[in-house]
Amino acid sequence: MKKYIKNGKECVLCHTRKKLIQITPEELIRQEFVLKLKNEYKVPLELIDVEVPLSYYQKGKQGRVDIIVSGYDEEHHQKIPLLIVECKAPSVEITEKVFEQIMYYDTFLEPLVMVMTNGCETLIYTWDHSEERYREVQSIPVYKDLISGLPLTYIEQASDHWDKQNHLGDIHSNLDFLKSEGAIGDDSDAKWVSLVMNMYNLLYDDSETAKDLKLAEKLFISDGGLRYTTFGNAGGGSFTGDYRYFMIENSNGETELVSISIMGKMSTRNHPKWKNSNGFTLINLAIDNLEKSHLSLEYAIDRFVKVTGHKYSFWHDGTLTAGKKGRVKNELVLDYIQLRMPHLIKNNQIYLGTLDNSKPFTWEQNEVLQLFSNFIDDAMIRDEFRNNYIS
Repeated sequence: MKKYIKNGKECVLCHTRKKLIQITPEELIRQEFVLKLKNEYKVPLELIDVEVPLSYYQKGKQGRVDIIVSGYDEEHHQKIPLLIVECKAPSVEITEKVFEQIMYYDTFLEPLVMVMTNGCETLIYTWDHSEERYREVQSIPVYKDLISGLPLTYIEQASDHWDKQNHLGDIHSNLDFLKSEGAIGDDSDAKWVSLVMNMYNLLYDDSETAKDLKLAEKLFISDGGLRYTTFGNAGGGSFTGDYRYFMIENSNGETELVSISIMGKMSTRNHPKWKNSNGFTLINLAIDNLEKSHLSLEYAIDRFVKVTGHKYSFWHDGTLTAGKKGRVKNELVLDYIQLRMPHLIKNNQIYLGTLDNSKPFTWEQNEVLQLFSNFIDDAMIRDEFRNNYIS
């Protein structure tokens, strides 16, 4: 793609808007996809629109659609959206959040085809009215097939069934498996492999679900299973992958999602951004609502879990970062939790629970339910403290 210089900045010529646009990773993907639609899928250029305000279709609606391919209604002299494309930079994974974004556009544009791409991966979906669900499509139809309404070819989803690993089995094969899944830290000692494997089996087998969690101030609604998404932290890092999510309700009747994963952290030395960082294994707890989503707790198993035989006890010292205000004194956090949720405090530390690792963890075990109930209580009260501290 030919590049130009304007005001000292690299630009590309937008083929639909006929003007120079400053180059960004996302803009390159957008312009490349416009050319692909024109050349490979034979879409007339005049029926491709880029960066379309949603307010064009519905007054007051916020946001912009990256690319819209339209048909033309001769009777009413207007364009009809047939295909929409959400473009992301190559560094941005196509997660559930991207899918939610394009579903938002779909609710009132109602195109036949929805495309999500970051240049490395392209996913194509449509709404199947007969089954009342979104289904993945094999390929983008050429324009003449799109406007004629030829049936789309669906991709049949493979079974999600997988066989759990024996957490007490061969330590080397379990370690290799966890590394391949990104579920154990670079620096995590071999002594953690059986615990991490057991926890991995519990969280990522969504054929078994938690029926109830005893939360201190929230009402458990359901175990939603797995979602592929990403959450960021105050330091600018992010963790992308599968999360087990739970729907809970607060005293105002509002619903929140709490997502939990077990992920390995990379080890860094003299890194320009991450400096020196230990590659621990983390239990991540994230909270999201309509306004925002974020990691509330990155629990380092290597630092805080105490081992006595087959018993693994989960403790925490109250370490917390409050946005731009940085690290908060541990005693302030512990005092606040002692006041608000005293059941989490033991021996002047946060105590979350103990698990017996000699047997597979299941959602029917009281100690498992108690541990994750306490994890969620801790994540919620940390957010409450953080919000009060920042304000």
